[in-house]
Order: sequence, then structure tokens, then C-alpha cells
Amino acid sequence: MVDFKKLRAAKPQTTVIDPVEIFRRLPKPPGITDLYVSQAEVLTEWFARRNERDVVVKLHTGGGKTLVGLLIAQSILNETKEPVLYVCPTVQLVDQTLAKAGEYGISAVPYVKKEDFAEEFTGARGVMVCVYQALFNGNSRFGIRGGGREITNVGGIILDDAHVAFSTVRDQFTLRIEKKTNNAEYEEITGMFRYDFQELGRGGTFDDVLRGSDRLSILEVPYWSWRIRAEQAREYLQGRDAGGTLQWLFLRDAFQQCHCLITSTAIVVTPIFPLVDLVPTFADCSRRVFMSATIGDDSAIIRTFDADRDSIGRPITSKSLAGVSERMILIPELTALDGDAVRPIVDKIVGHIAGKRNEGVVILVPSEHASSAWDKTGKFASSTDQVSNAVAQLQQGKSAGPFVFANRYDGIDLPGPACRLLIMSGLPRGVGEYELHRANTFLGGSELDSTLAQRLEQGMGRGARGASDYCVVLLLGKDLIAWLSRSKNQALLTSSTNAQFEIGRTVSKNVSDAEDLSKTVGRCLKRDREWMEYHAEQLAELASPVEAKAGALDTAAVERAAFRLFREGYLEKAIEKLAAHISAAPKLDPKSKGWLLQIAARIADAWGNLDRAQQLQQHAYSENKNLLRPKVLPPYVAAHVSGKQAQEVVRKIAEFGYRRGYLAYFDETVSNLTASSSANQFEEGLAELGRILGFYAERPENDHQIGPDVLWLLDGTTGLIIEAKSRKNEGNALTKDQHGQLLNAAEWFRATYPSYTGVRISVHPKPVASPRTVTGASKALTLDRLNGLIADARSLLETLCTSAAPDQDLVPRAETLLGKTRLNPTGLVEKYMVPFESK
Repeated sequence: MVDFKKLRAAKPQTTVIDPVEIFRRLPKPPGITDLYVSQAEVLTEWFARRNERDVVVKLHTGGGKTLVGLLIAQSILNETKEPVLYVCPTVQLVDQTLAKAGEYGISAVPYVKKEDFAEEFTGARGVMVCVYQALFNGNSRFGIRGGGREITNVGGIILDDAHVAFSTVRDQFTLRIEKKTNNAEYEEITGMFRYDFQELGRGGTFDDVLRGSDRLSILEVPYWSWRIRAEQAREYLQGRDAGGTLQWLFLRDAFQQCHCLITSTAIVVTPIFPLVDLVPTFADCSRRVFMSATIGDDSAIIRTFDADRDSIGRPITSKSLAGVSERMILIPELTALDGDAVRPIVDKIVGHIAGKRNEGVVILVPSEHASSAWDKTGKFASSTDQVSNAVAQLQQGKSAGPFVFANRYDGIDLPGPACRLLIMSGLPRGVGEYELHRANTFLGGSELDSTLAQRLEQGMGRGARGASDYCVVLLLGKDLIAWLSRSKNQALLTSSTNAQFEIGRTVSKNVSDAEDLSKTVGRCLKRDREWMEYHAEQLAELASPVEAKAGALDTAAVERAAFRLFREGYLEKAIEKLAAHISAAPKLDPKSKGWLLQIAARIADAWGNLDRAQQLQQHAYSENKNLLRPKVLPPYVAAHVSGKQAQEVVRKIAEFGYRRGYLAYFDETVSNLTASSSANQFEEGLAELGRILGFYAERPENDHQIGPDVLWLLDGTTGLIIEAKSRKNEGNALTKDQHGQLLNAAEWFRATYPSYTGVRISVHPKPVASPRTVTGASKALTLDRLNGLIADARSLLETLCTSAAPDQDLVPRAETLLGKTRLNPTGLVEKYMVPFESK
């Protein structure tokens, strides 16, 4: 018998380092003869840039990213003769990577817990594949800086799906004290900060959170309080269970550089940025390759991994559309269907595909709470094991679902018939404490929008996994539709997804009724040639290469550099670096500007320059009211109003690329104007309603601890001073104390806006005051009248949003309509506000 192994050994072996040439010499699985053009393009460019420390390589989902990563790993191995790591987000992806390596004869070995590293890895004869948690943990077998283990040096690290690893990596540096299992520690630590929250005027919220009656709020301990008590908290936890966690070994010397967040269920201590420099295997590696989907904003790679800004700003991509799946994206709420008819037809479509066609249906929702809306439609998989089991059933064809997954926008692969219908219901805001805290902080800003865009991309990528794959994606939920309808948000999507969204929007506009929607879905699933040709033509025409967001990368790099200086003790340099960037970036989003100023304030506080810290914090708060309220609030600045109501109404409509999406935004906003909403939700909804109507609106009491709950300036002469008492029992009358609050707010308004006429308004279930309450000229906005105002406002907006007139011609149309309604400054109070009656 011919000994081929002996024949190979007898011939001198040439060391090949070009990844394309490596592929050419590998055995190929059946049906594979060559690389995709896109694979060859990115491999060639990476090889030319292989000596850069940090490189981002982007390919479309299904574009052969795993093979590219393995070929790069083999190239590094061949050239450096040093061990190489291939890191994945999940165990499932580790198994898939090992299987892919086996198909092509690439030597790869798994990381195995509690076992010595395989000799193939340590001897640089094979790539080791592991999950992120194996590399980034306080007791990592690769060694940590200052730890007892020997440091494992590697020649290269491939970080697969880097764009979905951010929360995973942060979790490895985050200490959580669960109230359920560590109640004594929870009470002890929270008790340290009770006075601090009372001092900030948030004592009531603090108590509600600790009692569990407020499960939504996330409280950040003020950094000035944390600086004083962080050492006390550290010493207390060191002797407790928390002192034995893997995260503790990372954080024990870095408490001062951490956020401390308090929720109704846990205390969370997490660093401003992950301390990846404590893992020398990663931090000292000379070749780090970040494999990513074709997202447009890579700033999170810099924030999470402290990667080089210049290299990250030049991602390696391909112009080819190879690997882009066919997706029919439909938005039922943007069709001619009546709003109440959408859900029944969607349920019918779900039943047909999962039942009669026996093809997979998956429903993605943002949270476990949101899953309850689908109880009668699909089966909710809550735990990780249940999700894994459901995915396996779909992949193996044992079940078509429908399955409902909460916040599972990545790490799930459902190729072919495993998912022919994917429903994304609601805007994915994240669920981890830090993610939600950041979402609240950047609400309305570009930083949050970029994160949401990436999460939407990930979610829509679950159901179609390659160029030959296809699925239908239904987008539901007013918050999701409103977000996607904004032109600035659409620009954050990758060009291929944005192109498919534009295709879907056009198709949705042409859907006439429920039957038409079902037939349109069927044309994709039945492989209608006209649909396939239309999709291919439009995708090729609309898609364009992804461009790096330079401004976002610059800001992320400055944040990371300042954090590094902070940790190294160069506090003044850190503040100067942040200040220089703020001055040099005039177009910086206000939410982001406030965030940077707060970091600078925190560093100044740590430096001991408390006056400067509070000045910076005041500036930060003036830019972003979602940040920590300073000890001394900045002075209130009276607003100047143009009085051009019609222009303001149209300006907000023009923010939306598709006007009907603005109606979804309106509906989402006013959904909070009910007696069941929290006070914060109601007041914010009322302020936003004022802005939608073209008025200036704000919340002085919430933002400045002075004035009314809500203030509307109707024009340059009239203001509505509004106190919201919407949650009062319907049978209760307006009391003397409640009316006293309104009178005090009116006095503030008179002093602040002396040239205005102020109208005192109390939002109250009924226009009834107690016998001892003399209401005088004060008026009531009852919930019934408020509902009438909302209905009239929607009617106005629907007329404008369905008009074919361009934006510039819409202003006179709006002026005419406002003149005919009572939604203008002269008619608003007369029609919708009523005098109080004595009970």
C-alpha cells in the first residue's frame, strides 16, 4: 500500500504564509473549488497589512467569515511559529469552527476546561479555539497581570464575531451582588449611599428601587460618593462571597475606576471600560484580528478592546455582495391595513408557515416582559437550555415552532427551513444593567442609535445564513417602526440591510389588504421569480460599501486614552485630552458631549479638584439631563421661542424618511399618557406631545428642581404651567396642597418669563377641587379632554403625513390646518381646558 504520509515527509515542505495560497494547497470538501471573490479580496488585503497590531475584517453573514478567520490564523501560525488563538462568543460557534477546520484539513484543537493546553497549541502546530470567557476571566489559564499563573504568549488572536462580544467581555469584568442570594451584602452596600440619593432629591426613587416597587430604574451611585466609600465597600465585599469570584481578581484594585449601579435586584460594579490590559495574552499580542459583520460603526471595538483607532478606521471589506441573503422585509404597520387588523393577520401567517408549510418561525422580542404579548402565538424559551433546545429542534427539522426568544439577537444560527419567517417585535434596547444604563444615558443620542442599529442587524441576520438562503422578516411595534422611519437611523444600517429595508418599504406601501399581505409573503417562500429578480436588481443598485464613522471612532479613542491616563495617575492630562476633543469636535452629539464632560468631572473629583469637578458636572448636565445631577444645579436659562408653530410641526415630520412612521412615533409617545403610566413616563409623554404640536416644551422640576412638572411655551407671549396629577384616584378632588404646588410654579414662571401670560393647568382625572381649595383662574386638563386633544392632534398629523407634498410645501398646508383646528395657541386653552368645580 502506498504510504502517502511517508511520501509527504520525504519531500521538503515549503512554508506558505499567504492565506490564499494556503487555501489552494488544502484539501477541499465536495463542491468547493475556490474561495469567494469577497474572501480572496479580504485575505489579500489582510496579508498586505498583517503586521498591523489591530485589523478589522468584515464579511456579510454567510460570506465564509469562519474560513477566512481560520486561514488568517494558519498564516500567522506558519509565519511566526508561535501559538495562535481563535476566540468565539459561544460554545456552539466553537464547535462550528472546529468542524469547519476539519473540513479543510486545518489543524485546530479545542480549549478544554481543567486540562492542560493541547501540545498542538503550545507547540504552534495547531490553532486553539475557545470562547471569550476562557481568555477573559480573573483566573484565566492564560494568566493575568499580577496573578500567579505563567503568562501564555501568542503570535496572533482571531476574535470572531467581535461585534457581538462587547457585553460578553464586559460581564467578565463586572461584579454583581444579587439581592436574592446575597441580601445582607445588598442591604449593607445600598445603605452606604442612602443619604447621597436623598441629597440629590432622589430619596423616594431610591426607596422604591430597594423595596422592589420600581423594577425599571437603574440608579448610578454618584462618582463623588463612590470615591469616598468605594474602599469601604471593597473591604466589606473582600471578606464575603463576592471576594471569591473570578471578576473580583480584576476589580479589587480598580474600584475607583468603576461605575456602581443599583437596581431592585442587584448591585453592579463595572469598570468604565473593560480592563483588557490585565490579560497579557491579549494585551501584548502583536496581531489581533477582529472578525465582524458589515456594521458601519466600530467604535465599540475601541471601547471594549482598546484597539488602535487608525487601524480600526480602515476596516478590510469587500465590495462584493457574496453571502448577502435574500430577505423580504415587510412592515405591516406601514401598509394600508388598519392598525387593529395587523396582529390577527400576522398570527394567521405564522400559523400557516409553521403549521401547513412546516417551516420554522421565530419571534424576537426585547425582554421577557415583552414576550407575554405572544403567549397565544408561540412558545417562549426563557432559559439558555430552553433556547438551545428550541434552536436544535428548528435546525434538525423536528419542530417549526413558533418559538419566542427574548433579547437573543446574536449567537443563534437558523439556516434554511429552520427559519423562513422571522418576526422582530419591538425595539431591542438590551437587558444587562450596564447596557440599560447606557441606553438611558444616551436616549435620543447618536451613540444609542448606533447600538440599536447593530442589534437590529444582528437580529435580522438570524433567519437567513448565506447567499442561497432566504426568509421573510416582519417588523412590528410602534417603537421599532418609528425608530426605523427616521432618516438618520436608516443611515446607520449597513448598505445591504438598508437596501433591503427600502425594498421592503416600497413593497409594504403597495400591500392593499390582509389577503395581499399573505400572498406577498407567499411569493418569497414559493420562490416567485419576479420577486427574486426584483430583489436582486434593487439590492445591486441600492447597496454600497460601508464607510467607517470617523467621528465616533475619534470619540471612542479619546475616551479610552483618557481612561488609560486616569488609571496610570496622569489625571490632569486625562482631563486636557477630553477637553481638547470636545473643543475640536463642534458637531459632537450633545448626549455624547455630556458623557465626556462627566468623565472629565469624575477625573477632576479623583484629583481632588472638587470645584472644577462640579463645574464640569454642571456643564455635562446642561448638555445631557440623563446624567448625574450635580450637587449645585446650573442656573435655569429662559427659552426663546420663535412662535412658528407650523414650521416646527413640519420639521419633526421631516426627520422621518417615511412619514407614516411618524404616526407610529406619535402613537408610541401618547401611549404613556394614561393613568397607569409612571409619573416620569406621563410627564415626558406630555412634554413630547407639546413638541409634536410645534411648541417649546420642557420639564423644569425634573431637570432643575424648580418650576412646574411640564412647561409649554405656545408662542412668544403665552405659556402653559402644567402640574401632572394623572395618577390620582378618579374620585379624589384637587387638594389645597396640590393646588399650592401649581401656584408656586406659576410664581416661578412669572419671575422667569415676565413678558409672558401664564395659564395654570392641572392634569387631573376630574375637574373637581376640594371645598377648601380656591382654584381661581386655574384650569383642569382632564384625561377625557387630553384624549380628545390626542385624537385631534393625530388627525392633523395623519393628514400631513399622508400628503404627497414635499416638506417645503407642507408648511403652508400645516398653517391652514392649524388655523381650522383649535390646536393653535389661541384655541388650545379654550377648547381643551376647563374650570375647576368645587366638590
